[in-house]
Amino acid sequence: MSRKIELFAAIAIVSVGAIAGGTALAQSGAPAIYTAEQATAGAAVYAAQCAACHGNQLEGVAGPALKGSGFKAMATAQGLNGESLLQVVALSMPQTDPGSLSAEQYAEVVAYMLRENGYPAGSEKLTADNPHLKELDLAK
Repeated sequence: MSRKIELFAAIAIVSVGAIAGGTALAQSGAPAIYTAEQATAGAAVYAAQCAACHGNQLEGVAGPALKGSGFKAMATAQGLNGESLLQVVALSMPQTDPGSLSAEQYAEVVAYMLRENGYPAGSEKLTADNPHLKELDLAK
């Protein structure tokens, strides 16, 4: 019985440490580089600015899919990480008016894309200067 209590206590300590330690890591090891609030705001920006080409569910229409196996294949082919994804989106989207959104809106859209692809939210906002962006391998 005491062995179970010790194990439970060890798990609780590790869990609290992961939550309290800035950039949290999901079980897969992916850095949590955006907040849930950013992803929610990004859903609204996406619906207004991106869905016409990339689909309401990020499934791809005129533009490529931004979710699921289609997104993973594109990320693999292009060697995308979090940093390069944000750069591509900020420099080339929306296709009809590239660079027309604010830096915050681009970060929110990328946060939404990450959420929809199963990457974890954390307490740290996604920004272009976040050092953990490079660590997020989108091909995995």
